[in-house]
Amino acid sequence: MEHKDANDPSGESDEETEQPPRRRMLLSAAGFMLLAITTTNSITRRGSTAMSNAGGSHPQALDPAPGLDDPSLPDGSDPSGTSPTDKPQSRLASAPRYYVDDSAGPTAIALTLDDGPHPIYTLQILEILDRYDIKATFNMIGKQVRGNLALVREVSAAGHTITNHTWDHADMRKYSAARIVSEIDACNDALADANQQPTIFRAPYGYWTPAVFAACATRSLTPLGWSVDPQDWDTAHVSTQDIVNTVLRTTHEHDIILEHDGGGDRSNTVAALQIFLPELLDRGFVFTAV
Repeated sequence: MEHKDANDPSGESDEETEQPPRRRMLLSAAGFMLLAITTTNSITRRGSTAMSNAGGSHPQALDPAPGLDDPSLPDGSDPSGTSPTDKPQSRLASAPRYYVDDSAGPTAIALTLDDGPHPIYTLQILEILDRYDIKATFNMIGKQVRGNLALVREVSAAGHTITNHTWDHADMRKYSAARIVSEIDACNDALADANQQPTIFRAPYGYWTPAVFAACATRSLTPLGWSVDPQDWDTAHVSTQDIVNTVLRTTHEHDIILEHDGGGDRSNTVAALQIFLPELLDRGFVFTAV
């Protein structure tokens, strides 16, 4: 509601009409100045309220500072430095997203694939997904992206979501927010060469720390977890049938399934997808890209 000053200068009292013309003009001008100041303050308060309602407090943005070489990063930047940045931030999260929300439908689930792209397994998985008209989410590593830009574009052109999974799949439990931002930026730069601008981040190994959440907020990335883990990454102990059994036994509405299209031999994963995807569709589940 617009603020209205109680002393409206548009009206004049009987006392004012008895004053000399010069004094009446000065009082009128002062009234207009008071109204202008009051209106400005009212607008400022409304603006502050809107900003407060838009989200909570955010961590100070951190950028890597130049200095010591870090061989894990492509530009050799120092991952330990901290400095403010004017890049937009998102609200600070305290947990990743573990489930698909209700807006995707009552039986919606999501398939996510980590550690690619891989020139063999990613292509095989794309063919399977196309066969069943399923959209998935590919959490890509910057190092893998650099040598497979055409494949990244193919994944995107097929309608799948592409997210940031760090530059080199780092264990970030002891990393500062600034160093995590370096990992994120390096992956984002690689993805940008394939015309991708991810809005989602998945932490390697599912290691979420306050520093990881702060880095996500700094780069306006939504943290993404999972709720079904068939451990397909453990190729020494987990077979194709183990993967299938875990997925079919534990997947329910709104679950996010973790699988891998890179990081090693993923032939078991490819074989398992061909079994459990049609079964989940027959059960009435609907796949959605996160």
